[in-house]
Amino acid sequence: MRRHFAGPGRAILAAGLVVVLVLAAWEVRAGDGPDSLAGVKLGLTVEEQSAKLLSSEADRAFHRPYLGVMPVAALKGYRSGYVDYGLCAAKGRVVRVKMNYGDDSLEFFNRILEALTKRYGEPKEWRGNAFGTLRTWKWSLQSKAVGPVSLILMHYVGDDGAFTDGNSIRIAATDLVRAEEVCHTGPADGKKGQSLPTDGTSIDDLGLDWYLPR
Repeated sequence: MRRHFAGPGRAILAAGLVVVLVLAAWEVRAGDGPDSLAGVKLGLTVEEQSAKLLSSEADRAFHRPYLGVMPVAALKGYRSGYVDYGLCAAKGRVVRVKMNYGDDSLEFFNRILEALTKRYGEPKEWRGNAFGTLRTWKWSLQSKAVGPVSLILMHYVGDDGAFTDGNSIRIAATDLVRAEEVCHTGPADGKKGQSLPTDGTSIDDLGLDWYLPR
């Protein structure tokens, strides 16, 4: 009679097999990041997708003069949307898509969050606030078509005009966005985090009220 022993060797082999399977799954997922939203694809030009967009007078993205903005045509299930496209490195190339859902409820937001988590794994970053009026989850993914992709799902209910009310979702090809920024500002001037020179005046010199709205 042949006897089988469950010794340390078999345990190590089993553990190794689990690691291999996990890495294999990760390799499959690593290139499965999205490159389209509401039928609009990152990396293609606005001309190539003109049937899905609303041509309008030239407009530039707020705080990003190197990007143009174009509305997305009306689409069932969405309240509105727009794309950002390049004006320098690759003129007309779509680098970001943002869509606002027609359903503003928190229940809808949670259902979308659950579906995204099943598809792309747990999000890596939380940007919400303690009051629950802002809930934002971010994924950093990799697309075979356009490289690194930032995916952001947001729910907001409040009076701050800096945020879009209701539920919204945004995807951006981060390398393409960066290419437009560098093309516009130049490599040396495109560094983030630079501050304006100071004259040495402190908050105590001017008084706290100087820095507050009136």
